[in-house]
Amino acid sequence: MGPQGAGKGTQAAKLEEETGATHIETGDLVRSEIKQETELGKKIKEYSDKGELVPDEIIIDMTKPYLDENDSWILDGFPRNKEQAKALDEALKEIDEKIDKVVVLEASDEELIERLSGRRQSEATGEVYHIEHNPPPEEGSEEDPGPFVQRDDDTEEAIRNRLKTYHEQTEPLKDYYEEQGILVTVDASRDIDEVTKEVLEAVGENK
Repeated sequence: MGPQGAGKGTQAAKLEEETGATHIETGDLVRSEIKQETELGKKIKEYSDKGELVPDEIIIDMTKPYLDENDSWILDGFPRNKEQAKALDEALKEIDEKIDKVVVLEASDEELIERLSGRRQSEATGEVYHIEHNPPPEEGSEEDPGPFVQRDDDTEEAIRNRLKTYHEQTEPLKDYYEEQGILVTVDASRDIDEVTKEVLEAVGENK
């Protein structure tokens, strides 16, 4: 878990590569269920078409088979609040599974705003760049013709709103998992490979 821009998706993908654990990202599962027009997918689409949040129990029902069928897994950015965490714990009990570690990727709000507001996405390829750390090629180039645009949710105002939601709803989960003795905090402001190394140590998988 961690705020937007802390690198959850990046680290989860690297951990999957390093450990063989299955990377489970609920947003990807939602899109897959809708695309395949499963019964759950149809229910989810009904909520999203109305602009309503998908109930926690539907998200849990959707995720549980993936947790059950894989020997090891990495949950990316879920649960997002205490209600979801409790529902997840109940679901895991039913399939005789448990969470071994909860890794929190932490960085200051100002750094995250700088990271996210500097992102630019190519309309041609979907590739994401950063105006300082990974600048896009010149527009019209063969490598990537662009144009390179800032997503609506990457403006400073939108990012601050998302961070506010994280601090209010998701951050309290740190106490919830600390009480269970499974919380590990990692400084996500450093180089990606350094962060990966520390996370692997935290979960006892460093080679």
